[in-house]
Amino acid sequence: MAPKRDDRTLLSGDPAKQEPEVAVDSTAQRAAAPAPEDAPRERSWSWASRTEGPNLGETERFVERELIGIGGMSTVVRAFDKDLRREVAIKVLSPELATSDAEVERFTTEAHITGQLEHPYIVPVYEMASDARGARFLAMKLVNGRTMEDAIQDAGAMRLETDKLADMLQIFVKVCEAVSFAHSRGVIHRDLKPSNVMIGDFGQVYVLDWGVARSAPPVPESRSKRVDFGAGALRESSEPDPPGALVGTPYYMAPEQLRGLHGEVDERTDVFALGACLYQILTGQPPRLPESIRSILMGKGRFEIVPPEQVAGAATVPAELSRIAQKAMSHEPKARYASVSDLRADIERFLRGSWHLPRVHFSAGSTIVREGEPGDAAYIIVEGRCTACRSDGDSEVVLREMGAGDVFGETAIFSKKPQTASVKALTDVVLLVVTKENLSNALGLNFWMGSFVKALAERFRDVDERLRQMEQERCRTSEPG
Repeated sequence: MAPKRDDRTLLSGDPAKQEPEVAVDSTAQRAAAPAPEDAPRERSWSWASRTEGPNLGETERFVERELIGIGGMSTVVRAFDKDLRREVAIKVLSPELATSDAEVERFTTEAHITGQLEHPYIVPVYEMASDARGARFLAMKLVNGRTMEDAIQDAGAMRLETDKLADMLQIFVKVCEAVSFAHSRGVIHRDLKPSNVMIGDFGQVYVLDWGVARSAPPVPESRSKRVDFGAGALRESSEPDPPGALVGTPYYMAPEQLRGLHGEVDERTDVFALGACLYQILTGQPPRLPESIRSILMGKGRFEIVPPEQVAGAATVPAELSRIAQKAMSHEPKARYASVSDLRADIERFLRGSWHLPRVHFSAGSTIVREGEPGDAAYIIVEGRCTACRSDGDSEVVLREMGAGDVFGETAIFSKKPQTASVKALTDVVLLVVTKENLSNALGLNFWMGSFVKALAERFRDVDERLRQMEQERCRTSEPG
């Protein structure tokens, strides 16, 4: 079975330093595994070289099943835990890095971080140990399923269909919850991407690979217990990465991370990466491609990202999701969501199609909507009464009176044409204001409903205009001689 490789670049943009998928048992890998009758005999750790697997030596507890992935930093293997009678993923530090104190400390810190981040959506570490030869390894939960990246690719052009998009956004919300929890414990992931999210066969979601995580600046008012990074090269007071070094995956990096400005990396850097994951859900590709990364690293490219709707082709990208993704990926950190929780809240509002409408008050006699003027909002009457009227030469014709629950101005949201009537407050009134943006949020994933409502609005406007013309014609023909 060919091992999976990853695209994460570590230190100085060296593409040779690549990390395998962690604790991954994908559908494709399972399909490629030998049938039970052809399965190899169980054996202890005894590979002769990294091209075949980790040179871990003998252990009494774990028995190798199959190789999952090989990378520049480590190797991941499916193994059987004889003590607890379960399959696990074993992650082994590469032999050539085992002599580097910094890399050993980074490997150890990953175990410390993941071991302390006890959360339903973060893959747990069971054990950290060394074999008889001193090779360092982690025993982790083995997740049967596929990555979010695989799910996006498998869905193809159908990924924006209502049901599939809703499912993917539910997964995205869980990822946000895991990352938000990590931030509350003082941990920044720095390598969030669809291939580092596992989707289990029964809907479980796990954020993987905390190997390049770093400590977030302390928040004075926070009472959450911070993760203890240990007493080595990756202590909170240290800077483990050389200035200018690339740590993470460039396709999903925020500008400050892509420039190697480690001192400017904070929670909003992860917000950017989550926005990039959302971008890939909407477009099928990351926000940056290899050619643009090369241009940026050579100082010739720009950091601008093409809006999702311009990349998705004929597929319809919900405007609200495009707005959320682009805000999360703002060039300046201060223009992004201040926290992952804020990003998650906007996605949840979209999923619910919830209404959070402002209220306005008008006193009796006020003109709320004026005939002939452009309209950019509709109104729902909460309290009081209004009247709709239309000018007819020098006179004014009352069309109807309205009370609580009635709506007016709705066609203006879609038609971009002048108001066909004036609306005045007969009493003091309280109104809810509905803008086109509010309506888009309220429709949520039912964005097809927007087209339906727009067609109805245009139809009603046309009927109203015909009735007005007929009334005017009737009046002219009824006038004497």
